[in-house]
Amino acid sequence: MMTPRWRRLLGWCLVAVVLAACFAAYFQPGFLFDMATRIVMCF
Repeated sequence: MMTPRWRRLLGWCLVAVVLAACFAAYFQPGFLFDMATRIVMCF
């Protein structure tokens, strides 16, 4: 279904999100919990 290009793009987006989350959590510990609850609410 998915082409390798899309999978690679999705992988890089995931890496960027994880890095941004770690960076934000380093400065604001409560932010990670808030973001996690928002993601859970979306699903």
